[in-house]
Amino acid sequence: MERERWSELSAAVSKVDAGWEDGGRYTHRTAVVVRVHLWAVSHDRPVSWACEAENWDHRTRPEKLPDQSTMSRRTRGGHGKRFEAFLAAVGAGMNKGPLASSDPRPGAEPMRLVKVMDGKALAVAAHSKDRDARWGRGAGQKSNGYKLHLVRSDRPMPEQWAATPLDVDERVVARRMVKRLGGAGYLLRDGMYDASDLHDRAAAAGEGHRMLGPRRRPGTGLGHCYQSPHRVRGIEAMEPPAGVNRFGKDLYRRRLQIERDLGNMASFGGGMHNPPPWVRRIWRVRNWVHAKLLVNAARIRCLRRRQRSRA
Repeated sequence: MERERWSELSAAVSKVDAGWEDGGRYTHRTAVVVRVHLWAVSHDRPVSWACEAENWDHRTRPEKLPDQSTMSRRTRGGHGKRFEAFLAAVGAGMNKGPLASSDPRPGAEPMRLVKVMDGKALAVAAHSKDRDARWGRGAGQKSNGYKLHLVRSDRPMPEQWAATPLDVDERVVARRMVKRLGGAGYLLRDGMYDASDLHDRAAAAGEGHRMLGPRRRPGTGLGHCYQSPHRVRGIEAMEPPAGVNRFGKDLYRRRLQIERDLGNMASFGGGMHNPPPWVRRIWRVRNWVHAKLLVNAARIRCLRRRQRSRA
């Protein structure tokens, strides 16, 4: 399965590289830098480990490997923008084609009508000297570290994601992610994202999204402050009187899928656990998270290929 995942990743990188223009001033193409980074992250090793030829399979190793200083320079700062853009292009490619859909039928289009918003704490050691890590609400306890924020549909890569210090308010990040959403449909959330302005932003995003989720305090009044009409409609859908259509509550059960998705991200070799000791500072965490999301997307595409072969 590990070799199959790498083949999926390698094919996606090659496809982007075929149309990528690097300019003449780089010794190593951005595609090579991306391959080395993905090889290190998928094996849970530092980037310096992936810069050594003996740590590669001869069938997958690039012809010439960059050294550690080149990798550090090319993955952060001004050069890092090109690196991040290449990773984003690889992720966009992962979300295209029939394997981007959970429907195993040939030619099935990706279903993006229902999206789910949630987060995953990425804890580091309490005694860590990382200047960017912060104390905040983790998995049932206070933790030190970072947080991954996600908007997912049924596609291999998230529709939107962000990695921030753990003390950043989820609603602040949600405002940025919702603004960039395309398409239309339903956006399922938990009580942490219960805010009128978020409902308004979701309704204005793309072709319009209806945010659906429980209130922080169900069964209470609405108060005297401004209430988004979209939030009021959501409350009516989530708290219907007896005998009224339960469509909202039935649809909200689909939010449980993101809990499974977050669990599955960490349930295989090379999956997304807490950042290892060599992944510190926010830019390293973001690059590491992006690579882990791509590895997970490759895993999903491989599983769906197997489903299609059995169908």
